[in-house]
Formats: sequence, structure tokens, C-alpha cells
Amino acid sequence: MSCYRVLVVTNLWPTERDPSYGGFVPAQMDSLRPLGVEFEVLFVNGRESLWNYARGVLRMRQMLRQQPYDLIHAHFGLSGWVARCQFQKPVVVSFLGDDVLGRFKRDGHISLVGHLFRLSSYFLSNHVSMVIVMSRAMKETLRSASARVISNGVDLDLFRPLDRDAARRALGLSSDKKFVLFPYPSSIENKRYDLVQAAVDMARREIPEVEILSVSHVPRSQMPLYMNAADVLVLASQSEGSPNAVKEAMAANLPVITVDVGDAVDLIGPTEGCYLVPREAEAIAARIAEVCRRGSRTRGREWIARFSMEKIAKQIVEVYASVVRQ
Repeated sequence: MSCYRVLVVTNLWPTERDPSYGGFVPAQMDSLRPLGVEFEVLFVNGRESLWNYARGVLRMRQMLRQQPYDLIHAHFGLSGWVARCQFQKPVVVSFLGDDVLGRFKRDGHISLVGHLFRLSSYFLSNHVSMVIVMSRAMKETLRSASARVISNGVDLDLFRPLDRDAARRALGLSSDKKFVLFPYPSSIENKRYDLVQAAVDMARREIPEVEILSVSHVPRSQMPLYMNAADVLVLASQSEGSPNAVKEAMAANLPVITVDVGDAVDLIGPTEGCYLVPREAEAIAARIAEVCRRGSRTRGREWIARFSMEKIAKQIVEVYASVVRQ
């Protein structure tokens, strides 16, 4: 087993203020440890100050002088530019979604910032050793023939079926309600809370006890409780790479209603009880009512097992090996 020492540069990492922020990044890196990967993290808190990106470059160069890293793995396009501000070590960049696909306004059009993200990521992808993207759509948008499609894995030990009543008691939720789960670790505008709320209001005409259960700033370790307490997950995002919430919900056998975004179609596959819908409140509401009437879980865990953390970790290490050989 080869051992790689990696410097992780990321603007996504849980903080005390927001313990949910970027929780999938430490989860992915921790999954690499059994395969011989050691890593240190340079967290660039861009939400706190844009100047932190410049400070990140200085800190990165200091860390490179102090430790013998084999490569740098950057998560998200902006972090990739920080990593690229040196040429001592090869750089792997994981593009995660809107850094390639763009950020959208409420009218469905890509914002100016979104266009700048896309252009920035396109140029960056041609000046690093290897690119990882979350979906085929991202690879096509990036126009990178060599990009590896490796979506984030799901922790099947953490996200698993639990007793619904016990989960609700732990969260202090009523046992008489029907809960539509709406997780939004990224921007609420992208997740389209307004559309989901409108759909829930419509579904309530038929199922009076249905309510929306919105979740933010919740540590990743607590999310399985919400997945098991809810009756259905609804995803109406305008931009996604590979929606982690869908994979986690399916690992807990929670029904999923999703629009065609990212690789959601492939994620739900033929799973009975999971539905692809238009981005319209009426269509979403109809499926919410249907799922609530059925009241059953799915067998999504069987379908999503191909995205286990262990399987994804092996693919990431293969990328490291390829880059180090080069």
C-alpha cells in the first residue's frame, strides 16, 4: 500500500458557527486514511473575508517549506487557484458544482458571479495536474476530456435506517405530522425553498398534517436523525454537482422527490418510491401527497451502495497515484 502525504486546500470546512459547512470534505479525506493517505488541512475561510484567499497563498507556501507533501488536493475552484499559486507540487482540483455549472438567480439565469466562476474554473482546469468532477454534466461543461468523474461518497455506517419514532423523539418532533425534509447546506436561493414551500402548501390541501422540515447549521453526525424522522426529501435545486443529500437520504431508505439536477437521475435510478419531477410546485405537491399516503420507506440503500465511502476512496487514491507517477 502506497503512502501519500497530501495538503488539502479548501474553502469548505465545518466551523463553530456553521458545523454543517462542507462536512463532506473532512468525511472524504478521513476515508482515505485506511488507504495510506496522510493529510493536513489549509482552510481558507472565504465567507469570513475574501482577503483570506490571499492569506491562504502565504500560509500554503509556508506549509510547503515545513512539510514534504506529495501533492495538493484543492476542493472547489476558488481553492484551486490558491493551490495553483505554487509550482513545487502537483495539484488535484475537485470541482464541486456551481464552480463549474454556475450560480443561478431566482429567474433561472446564471448570475454574473456564476459566469465568472465558470470561466475561472475552465482556465484553472487546464493548468493543474488532474481534475475531479462530480458528474458527467460537469465534465461536459468543463470540456475536459481527462477529467475524472468521481462524486462524493456516502457513509453507509452513519447514514442508515433507524426507527422513525425514536428519531422524532430525539429531535423533539411530533409523531402526528408528515415531514418534508429540506436540507440546505449551500445557498437557500439555489435550493429553491420558495418552490418547496409552495409545493408543501398545495400538498397540505390533501394531507393537512404535512409540514416542511428545513435543516441548516446541523452537524453532519446529526443528519441521519433528520433523514429517518422525515417522510420524504425534496430537492428542487437549480444547480448541483452530485447532491449529497439525495445519496444520504437513499442510504437511510428515505423516499426522494427531485428535479433533474446534477446526477440526481442516476442517483435515484429505478428505486421504487423515489421520483423525478419537473421544477413545478404542482408536480412536487402531487408526489408529496402520494408519498405521504403510502407511508412506506424505500430500498434506496441497495441502489446507492455503489457510492460507499470505501469505493470512492479507492478511486481518489488512484488519482493520487496517477498524479505522483507523472
